[in-house]
Amino acid sequence: MSNNDQEADNLESVFKQKRIIRSNVRQTLKSMDPSLRSQEDDIIQSIVLEAPWFKSSKRLCAYTSCSALREVDTSKLLSQILSPAPDGSKLQTAKKLYVPRVEDKNSNMRMFNISRIDDLVANSMNILEPASVDADGNTREDVMHANDPVDLFILPGLAFDRSGRRLGRGGGYYDTFLKNYKELAKEKNWRLPLFVALSYSVQIMDEEVIPVTPNDVLVDALVSPTGVIPITSAALGRMKP
Repeated sequence: MSNNDQEADNLESVFKQKRIIRSNVRQTLKSMDPSLRSQEDDIIQSIVLEAPWFKSSKRLCAYTSCSALREVDTSKLLSQILSPAPDGSKLQTAKKLYVPRVEDKNSNMRMFNISRIDDLVANSMNILEPASVDADGNTREDVMHANDPVDLFILPGLAFDRSGRRLGRGGGYYDTFLKNYKELAKEKNWRLPLFVALSYSVQIMDEEVIPVTPNDVLVDALVSPTGVIPITSAALGRMKP
């Protein structure tokens, strides 16, 4: 058997393991008590909002949660980021927020800047996304063309393990996007953002349980109802209490 055949067999084995884990986790999430899920949503978002590493982030990318996909809710998080404080200023130091928009079925996704929740519209999957132009017809800023680096990515996923491996839904959108952003940061000599995933308790697995391919991007930390789980040296350094 040639090396190429061996690699193809190994990849197929990884994809098969991933399909099994996805199926199991989907079933577990489906049977999760709705009141527990709601409780964990609130706890996870509160942990993020109160964290020093979140408060100090000036530019961030975050997903817009979809309840049908049973993703950890981010609605309070996004509302807090975008809502003006009583004195008219934004939350703490003003934050610039970018949210995803799926471009096609070939793993292409973009992140656009929004300034209000009303900037989001439901797509065909009923997931809230930004239109590529704002209400005045102006093109929204694409994070890949921004002049300044992003400090923080808040990521979704189907399952995670304690070594930072993330299992998505199989579309490859986030892995492709994060890989491209890492290349951009390297090219611009920017510090990499923290990649932080939000996870229900039932989505976290033991170390190295999730199989990976060379294209899979690891996360720096997880936020679960029990607290923050820093994984990489970057997270340990930047998430000090």
